Amino acid sequence: MNKIKNKIVVSLAAAGLAFGLAACGDDSSSSASSSDVEVSIAGVVFEGDYMAGPEGELHWIDKEGKISEKSLSFYQDSRVVSHGGDLFVLEGLSKDNIALVDPELLATDTKKAVVWQKKFANGNPVDMAFDGDKAWVALQNADSLVQISVKDGKVVKSIKTGKFASKGQISPYAVDVEWDDDNLYVLFVRYSVDENFVFTYPKGLVAIFDASTGDLKDTVQLATKNPVKMTLFKDNLYVATLGEYNADGGTDADEKRGIEKVDLKAKKSEVVISGKKLGAGVYSFTAEKGIAYAAVYKTWGNTPVVEIDLEKKSVKSVKGVADAQGSLALKHGVLYVGDHTYGKEKVYTYADGKLTALEQPEGALPPYSIALF
Repeated sequence: MNKIKNKIVVSLAAAGLAFGLAACGDDSSSSASSSDVEVSIAGVVFEGDYMAGPEGELHWIDKEGKISEKSLSFYQDSRVVSHGGDLFVLEGLSKDNIALVDPELLATDTKKAVVWQKKFANGNPVDMAFDGDKAWVALQNADSLVQISVKDGKVVKSIKTGKFASKGQISPYAVDVEWDDDNLYVLFVRYSVDENFVFTYPKGLVAIFDASTGDLKDTVQLATKNPVKMTLFKDNLYVATLGEYNADGGTDADEKRGIEKVDLKAKKSEVVISGKKLGAGVYSFTAEKGIAYAAVYKTWGNTPVVEIDLEKKSVKSVKGVADAQGSLALKHGVLYVGDHTYGKEKVYTYADGKLTALEQPEGALPPYSIALF
């Protein structure tokens, strides 16, 4: 690969993370207190591809594992987040919307399925964490977080985050937000980008706020760069990081990336499962009760999946998925994987060591984000 191609590939990969492609780890609820609500569908998959045009398609997955023929259109760079019986569509950069969608109306009256839609100027919403009838929203390209009412999307409160941005940047680029026991955890990439579209990554940062008042309680600097997702497990925070890109636009299997364990009492972070053990940096990440899955980004089009036991620090491969850039979502021990392999785009379930392809409509766009109920 020549130097020009190298620069293009690295820039595209970096832009993908910066604008949210790699920020969609566990697309289910970010709240530790989320309760199960019976919904008639199993979940949804948002399909989109910037090369196919500005619009993407929201399809639903029925209880038998079939993806619907019908769909609802949203901007192609959109993520889906579920909480209880609610579904939220986060339309990305240039649209900057959040929509509340009634999943029960998707199959029966698609036109009425959107309950409300709220625009956040230049915000690029990428994640939500729920606290009762309110939700904190991570706005990747803004200098603040906002808390909204789930009922109508109106802003209730905001927290300024601009002071965490790298020099010359307005935003610290939040990629994940988690709520637990009155603490709000926010994950910042803190990259900078120059006029030549060259990205610089300092070490990532976790900021801890009082969820009631919005006051800053503490910060923890990560040991590695370019974080993508985090999860709470046994009073610790586990953060998955992609690290810096190599000259070929991929990431290396080394000690400079992987899974970090943040000791919330000591306010220190260390790598406990390195990229060397995983096979590369983590592109997306989802976890449930200490069992995690990571899409490991070796290079464009080569993103396999591994299963991780966070307590035992063990890693094993999930065979059969070549390019898991199409999202990961986990519910009740069943993993949903979006395989982005060109010409072979599929959504799979993985449980008890078995990978099963879901039935999907002809001409489906590549999977981009998955949420489960």
